[in-house]
Amino acid sequence: MADDIVESGTDIETSPEILEAAKKLLVKRFEYIKNPDESLKRLALLGVKSVARDMVRYPEKYTDVASCSALPDVRPLNPLDILRQDRQLPALPQFFLELQRAIASPSTSADDLADIISQDPGLTAFLLRMVNSAFYSLPMQIDTISRAVTVVGFNQLSTLAVGTSVISVFKNIPEEVLDMEQFWKHSVACGLIARRLCRITRQGDPERAFVAGLLHDIGQLILLQVEPERAAAVHAHARSKQLLLFEEEKALLGFDHATLGGMLLRKWNFPFVLVAAVLEHHHLKADQKAVEPALVHCAETIATGLGIGSSGEFLVQPPDSDAWDAMGLTPGRIDEMVEDLDEELEESFHVLMKR
Repeated sequence: MADDIVESGTDIETSPEILEAAKKLLVKRFEYIKNPDESLKRLALLGVKSVARDMVRYPEKYTDVASCSALPDVRPLNPLDILRQDRQLPALPQFFLELQRAIASPSTSADDLADIISQDPGLTAFLLRMVNSAFYSLPMQIDTISRAVTVVGFNQLSTLAVGTSVISVFKNIPEEVLDMEQFWKHSVACGLIARRLCRITRQGDPERAFVAGLLHDIGQLILLQVEPERAAAVHAHARSKQLLLFEEEKALLGFDHATLGGMLLRKWNFPFVLVAAVLEHHHLKADQKAVEPALVHCAETIATGLGIGSSGEFLVQPPDSDAWDAMGLTPGRIDEMVEDLDEELEESFHVLMKR
């Protein structure tokens, strides 16, 4: 039962009314979690604290969702039709294509990579801010891209450059359709948690895990950009009927945002690991050798349970039990995932949104 997850004893200093409202919201959010283990119970308890703090800071985010007696009709759609609409899809900058070719070439040097990145002043400034932030916590100041490549690593910095450059191409989503600040907060949080899981479990690559988490819901942005009315209608259906968004997408559209996002990244020739992480973040493949899909899957459960930002999904998806167990997600490890996350999220979000 969902209401068994959220226990009464929290140490947050807030009014009883706010705390009670946060508990009620978390009960709804965890509705699909049946027979939770101790780690999920701990996540729900931390979620109450996180949401209660957020309610105090941003009360306007928590207005009641009006129930729609007459929900709009939604016709099915072929995802290939969306990907064929090149005029409506965001265009990747030329330097991005050069960067991908350079990464794929075994003859590319650190200086070659630095020269390509330096063609984009915004990306250059972003990467320098990122490597000098708490994201890396390096003991020295890095003042050039070539030095950043040397210190952070060729593959790591190129992954970060490729993944984060996508943010700049999605700038035309209407605010009334989706709160982009909340969307990217959720995405950055998912990336940071996936990165923490990667480091704690020593599975996968931290930068790939971060970028995979950052981009996991990119399919939502594509759908909202190309088919805004249809996408908004699906969101209304899911929220009004208290259904998992990705399942309602499949029921109404014939596919979900994970499928669409994975298809787009494949079209853009992104590395297989990132394509797989986006494509499978709701449904993990049993024979998948890459760990990044599982990292993102578990990270999204944690980020949604904490109520950090929103990509349109209100409910916590029951995590894949094998992946959850493989991450060793005890109550103590959940605490480790959340410790100082607010501070790291604020700094990383500030750095990313300056792109």
